[in-house]
Parts: sequence; C-alpha cells; structure tokens
Amino acid sequence: MNKDKKHIQIRNKIEELMDKGLSIEKIAKKLNLELGTRFIKGTVKWYRYCVRAKQNQKKAIEKHPNLYSKAGKIAQQKHPWIGYELGKKYAKIMGKRRMEQLRKQGKISEYFSKMSKKQKEMYPKQSRKAMKKAHETMKKNGTFYKHQREAAFKCMEKHPNQFKEMSKKAHELYPLALLALESRRRNYPYEFMNCFFDSNEERKLCKIFVEMKLMEKPVECKNIHFRIKRCHIDFFLKNKVFVEYHPPRKFGRKIETLKSYYDERRKLLDENGYKNYPLIIFDRLRNTENKLNKIKSLIFNPPQTLLMKI
Repeated sequence: MNKDKKHIQIRNKIEELMDKGLSIEKIAKKLNLELGTRFIKGTVKWYRYCVRAKQNQKKAIEKHPNLYSKAGKIAQQKHPWIGYELGKKYAKIMGKRRMEQLRKQGKISEYFSKMSKKQKEMYPKQSRKAMKKAHETMKKNGTFYKHQREAAFKCMEKHPNQFKEMSKKAHELYPLALLALESRRRNYPYEFMNCFFDSNEERKLCKIFVEMKLMEKPVECKNIHFRIKRCHIDFFLKNKVFVEYHPPRKFGRKIETLKSYYDERRKLLDENGYKNYPLIIFDRLRNTENKLNKIKSLIFNPPQTLLMKI
C-alpha cells in the first residue's frame, strides 16, 4: 500500500476513535501502536497532533478562504520548484479521492464538462493540441484506426443522424468543387513565393503586384484566392481592391464576355458585404498600364466613392 494512503487511513481511524471519547492510551492499545510523543513519527501521540493540525487547518480555511491560496502563491514565487514537487507527490492521491467522491455523487460527467469548457476559454488551442498528441501516440502504437472505428460506432449508436449532419455541414463549409480546385492547383507548376496559381499569367500578374508594392507577398486565402462562400477571388489587394485574372470563355456550354463575367463577380461581392469595394478584371497581360495605375490610385489615393466599374 502507498505510504501516504496508509498514513491517511490510520490518521482517520484515530480521529474517529478520538471522536468516540477513547483516551490516547486505549487507542494505542486498540490499534497496537506505540504511544510515543508528538515528535516521534508513526506513534499515536504524533497522529493525534496530525489530527489537530488537520482540524485547525479546516477552521483556518473556513475563516479565511484565500489564506492558503495567498500562502501558496508566495511560496511558489520564492521556491518555483515547490509546486511541481508537491503536485508530483500528492496530485494523483487527491485526484483519485476527488474522482471517487464525484462517482458516488454521480457528477463525474458534469465535472469534466465544466473543466473542459474552462480550459477551452483559458487555452482555446489546448484541446486541439491534446487531440493531436493523442492521435500521434495512437499512430505510433498502431491503435489509431481501431480507436477511430470504435469511436465512430459509439457515436452512431448514441446519435444516429450526427454523421449525416456533420457531412452536410462540411460540404457547406468546404464544397467538393472548391476543394478539388485547391487540390489541383497544388499540382500545377505555377509557383511564386510558396504560393500556387491556376495559370502562368496569373502568376505573372502576382509578380507585378509585388514589384509595384501593391502587396508585400502572396498569402493563400488572405490576399490571393480570397474565399467568398463557394468561390475564390484571385486577388484582394491591401484589403481595398479585388482583382480577377480571367480571359472570358468563348467556347463550351458557357459563353462569356468581359462584361458578363464582371457582372457575375460584382453580384457575388455585393451579396456578401463587399458592395463598396472596387473590382478590376484583367482578361490579358497586354496593355495593362491603365488598370494598374487605377489600382494604385484606388489603394494609395482612394476616392470618396469606391465602387467603380471597369
């Protein structure tokens, strides 16, 4: 048996006998312990001193609830190692006792739920880190897929429609067509500053924007391939101007003109809170000086009315 656990059991037994009115000599005889003195560890008189210290501690906490908290903080500041050593020694014992109490009261799930919410408020990324660490450990041990399968079956038993709802939500947030486009783009050779582009012309246009200091560097989903619902806008310069590179389709099911494509994109922006943001469409990389100068003036000398049609 653990020494601390044994000590607590004997101390509690002696306290119980003291409450019943037994003398210290009778307690020593009953428990077959040495009478000793309060200075000799393991004797009955030493345990009586421990009982009184425990009772006095309880009274002090009732009178001054923050007393030990303040003392603990001062001790931790003076001796930074003390909290770690005490936790190492007593945390498991106190934790087990607390869990036993909660199980008896039937409040264990409620307790963990509250603790999880508190931890999430204090450390928003903690649960994700813990989950990632757990997954890595399971992968090393070769139990990851078995665990995931069992968890999925349990989830299906408790909530039969949850997977369907999660799938629906995932498709709304990350449409398959958009994911496929992003995945395909990573295989294209059109790379610039660790970002991939749909065409060589789009990459060249990005280089021009960097050279003209219209952007410092391309950042996926921030100033390039800016996502709005199920669509991407090619560039969002300085959070002020939207730019698209798109030669209109002149074959296939959908025939486009520069105006029809502009109207389509303009409608998307207007319906999603970007009504007053200018939109510039590049359909080729020849004779672009006027449009580039217009972008520059919109960013560095914005007019009162931002909405402009190109």
